[in-house]
Amino acid sequence: MNQILLTNIQRFSLHDGPGIRTTVFLKGCSLRCPWCSNPENLISVPEEYIKDGIAKIYGSYYTAEELARECLKDKNFYGGKLPPSRWSITEAEDIDYLPGGVTFSGGECLLQMNKLAPVCETLHEQAIHIAAETCLFVPKECVKTAINHIDFFYVDVKILDKQNCKEVECGDLSLYLSNFDILLNSGLPIVIRVPVIGTYTDGKENRKAIHDLLGSYKDKIIKIELIKEHNLGASKYKSLGMPVNYHGVSDGRMDIYKDELDDLGIPVEVCKI
Repeated sequence: MNQILLTNIQRFSLHDGPGIRTTVFLKGCSLRCPWCSNPENLISVPEEYIKDGIAKIYGSYYTAEELARECLKDKNFYGGKLPPSRWSITEAEDIDYLPGGVTFSGGECLLQMNKLAPVCETLHEQAIHIAAETCLFVPKECVKTAINHIDFFYVDVKILDKQNCKEVECGDLSLYLSNFDILLNSGLPIVIRVPVIGTYTDGKENRKAIHDLLGSYKDKIIKIELIKEHNLGASKYKSLGMPVNYHGVSDGRMDIYKDELDDLGIPVEVCKI
């Protein structure tokens, strides 16, 4: 099937990229992070859920033309236009000056990158800025295609121990690191997002590994966002009959983490939702 599977088109988003965004949540992910805030987007097929005693479905299929048309409905809210050359990292260091546009999120949006490519082409014809939020646990071909169609990336950095990554997230760390290197050397603007999750990502050894990885690419990163663990997805877990997995992280731990990363010379922001 050559259609795009998604669960939601969220309009007037203010936290999924610069400016006012239309955020498209695509369904399907290669990981199974226990703390995922969008559990409805893990499985790459439509699935039934129960809300207020009523059975409903997470997931709808769109053609590329239909999705582009939905995004273009918000064109007048995006502000400035994408220049013909797209941005380089040096031109986009202050992301507050970038225009709004469309952000692909998930799940893992890059898993459907080949299907999204014609959507991106239509949006770029209208000079609309495109961002993506990715965990990078995808085939390399997806990353290479994304580099040709996406203007701005949010990249997750979570667990950097090979065995823990496999056991907790079900991910191949070697694939992730290879994709990370490809994308970070693309010259495109990249913001790193680190979900700080109690017992999973907040340990001293993992913090040190993340510090060292980001230090190796510090000239290629615009900003680091430390995302404090939250339980906003609890109602969705319950609707799917899944257990809620929440440990919590103190504000003090977030401040310590920020202090550890500050010496990289990259702007670091603590994000508390």
